[in-house]
Amino acid sequence: MRKTLKFLKKEFLEMLPPTIFFFVVFSILAFIRSLMNEEYGITIASSGGAIIGALILGKSILIADALPLFKLFRKRRLIYNVAWRILLYAAVVLFFQLLEGLIPLISEYGGFTTASEHFIEEVKWNHFWITHIVLVVFLAFYSFATALIGVMGRDRFLEIFFGRKRHLSPRSSPS
Repeated sequence: MRKTLKFLKKEFLEMLPPTIFFFVVFSILAFIRSLMNEEYGITIASSGGAIIGALILGKSILIADALPLFKLFRKRRLIYNVAWRILLYAAVVLFFQLLEGLIPLISEYGGFTTASEHFIEEVKWNHFWITHIVLVVFLAFYSFATALIGVMGRDRFLEIFFGRKRHLSPRSSPS
């Protein structure tokens, strides 16, 4: 039981940073979609969709990172590794976007074959590609950040971006 809890804690802590990051990304996407649909505001449904999307994409990224295909350029210069990961992440996101568009059509038309026939006509392609571009831009940012953290370490990365915490002794005063 203790081993299981330790494993679950490790998995949760690994999944937390990408999930929070992608929750912000999907919230931004929900806002962009509401603007494209000439709706003003974020609904509870779109916030729920952002949470679900973040959980799915966060876990998908961790699973994808564990695949040997993602380690193909690990020993090369960092830019090759980052570019390769962005390309593969873009493909994973494209797959999930296509699935997201296809699943409602399968339930509407009662089967995969009929849904596929209507897929091209019923998808709002401008929304689809705007969403894909925004996701890929944020995935690029995520890839660069995680690559830098991998090279310089988490503590050094946080120190560079957020500054060093100053520990004041009782005798010292802030300048």
